[in-house]
Amino acid sequence: MKTVDNSDEEDKNLPPFYGALKKFVKQKATLWSTPGHASGNGLKSCPAGRDFYEFFGHHLFQADVSSSVEELGSILEHCGQSAEAEKRAAEIFGADTTFFVLNGTSTANKVVFFATVAPGDLVLVGRNCHKSVMHAIIMNEAVPIYLTPKPCSYGMIGPVGFEQFGKESIRAKISASRLATNRKAAKVQLTVLTNSTYDGIIYNADKIKAQMSDLTHFLLFDEAWYAYAAFHPFYERRYAMSPYIKRRGAHLPPVFATQSTHKLLLAFSQCSMLHFRQGTAKDCELDLQGLLEANLMHSSTSPFYPLFASLDVNTQIMKESGYDLINKAINTAVRFRRAIRRAGERYAKKGDWWFTAWQPENIHLTKYPQQWALKPDSKWTGMDIGKEDDLILDPLKVTLLTPGVNPDASMTDFGIPACIVKKYLQARGVIPEKIGFYNLLFLFAPGVSTERTAELLRVLHDFKLEYNDNAPVAKWFSSIAAAYPKRYENMGLADLCKDMHAFLKSNDIMKKCASLYSELPEQAVAPHKAYYGLSEGKTEYVELCNAPGRVSVFMILPYPPGVPVIMPGERFPSADSPIMLFLRLNEGFENTFPGFETEFHGIKKTYENGKVKYWVSTLNKNKIR
Repeated sequence: MKTVDNSDEEDKNLPPFYGALKKFVKQKATLWSTPGHASGNGLKSCPAGRDFYEFFGHHLFQADVSSSVEELGSILEHCGQSAEAEKRAAEIFGADTTFFVLNGTSTANKVVFFATVAPGDLVLVGRNCHKSVMHAIIMNEAVPIYLTPKPCSYGMIGPVGFEQFGKESIRAKISASRLATNRKAAKVQLTVLTNSTYDGIIYNADKIKAQMSDLTHFLLFDEAWYAYAAFHPFYERRYAMSPYIKRRGAHLPPVFATQSTHKLLLAFSQCSMLHFRQGTAKDCELDLQGLLEANLMHSSTSPFYPLFASLDVNTQIMKESGYDLINKAINTAVRFRRAIRRAGERYAKKGDWWFTAWQPENIHLTKYPQQWALKPDSKWTGMDIGKEDDLILDPLKVTLLTPGVNPDASMTDFGIPACIVKKYLQARGVIPEKIGFYNLLFLFAPGVSTERTAELLRVLHDFKLEYNDNAPVAKWFSSIAAAYPKRYENMGLADLCKDMHAFLKSNDIMKKCASLYSELPEQAVAPHKAYYGLSEGKTEYVELCNAPGRVSVFMILPYPPGVPVIMPGERFPSADSPIMLFLRLNEGFENTFPGFETEFHGIKKTYENGKVKYWVSTLNKNKIR
């Protein structure tokens, strides 16, 4: 019996760019252009190339084509099928204009800066922003005015309090800045906020838009971890492209959203979207041609078409199934949270320990955002929440607290540092998104299944059993035990937890973490001038213990999440400041517990006689300009 090929008919229902790309690949055209692997044929000349080709599949290489293919339009010029794909995404995500960005939200943030900010402009920026925002400040020679995040007793980085969005507060910050030469400017040029925070705290974005309407020319919400908000009523009014502007007709500034569509949606890694809505304030219109040019400035002239196609397909999926996907993800996350709580109740009856989900008490329903509110009288937050803050916790970002910390940042006698749990999970093939000293973050993306959730619960219970048995460190951390046999020989998991917790408690680590952003370092010189000192030969490395009083050349930040504790141009504070105590404690921790160190950017490490030493790049004392 003859079968009917319906593939052409099915292809008609594909999104525009992906459909055109698939059609072109099917034509099997002979390309006398880049890329040089020629649809993968050039890879077949050696075993490694053949394996590479076979592992990824022939369609991927056939779809890696040159920008000279006219049938696909131009990604760089935003015309043809690529423009149609971006236009559809704008409609579906609620924007006036959308660009697909193929080098992540780090690049999307820089595009916004290059379209809106000139050297010397004042930029109001949350100190809890990603390092890409700080890089943009350096590249554009902007003057940063910082909004400080709330301290959190559990070591997470809190949100910016709503009181800091007031005119008097912003004016006071500008007046206090020694870098701001235009202190009488009616508005700052750009305001940047991270929404949601890395730990899932969400602002009322519409409320901030209204509050900032007379205070900023442009408003950017970095929504790298929050690209799904437009597709579920749970997040109503709490995302950048919320339809509030059109509905209420307020005079509001133009708003940008940069979203890592790969992080918690369904595109390939590196794929991001830049959304823009013009707003209604007459003195704050953006020339879209400038945005196009800024995008070109940061785009490769040889884009990888499968990345662009994945953004197009992601848009189609969210159009057809967005609500169902996010609703399912919320339900899955809530079931996991309840399972953690039920297990904790059972263990508590036995006087035994368990993990705690960082969340409001007595969660029952998922459709009421106010059940997830961070309220002034809620002890679970570990933060000082104001009446005007209007914050909720995103159910999809599940933070588990390990024993050891009280809501006031004091530390208990018994504790289990999260880095040990993380190492165990990794040994079992379970990778959390990030950790703190006593917390682990798990992301419940739409692709998380009930089977995966059950496996995570099972592995957490297994860790508890291994801890109770004081299983040998070498059993689960074999590479660390082999690298440092004298340190971990004959040591069990419970022994290691006890030693590490005692070290952290004696150094009062949680109060140091809670104070990291409460008192910012002095801005000695502009960030870009400090960084330029590197190319001008005006820098030198000094040991961390000798850094107080010196001016930093680089950002210094623990990664993840990538939030700086020191910015270029800032002076290292005194030796007894929270920042210096935090950095020196990490140096001491790495020497005391090798193999469990925190990744730091901006710090150079040297090793001598089995000990690590931290060095930082600073401006020469006599060459600060």
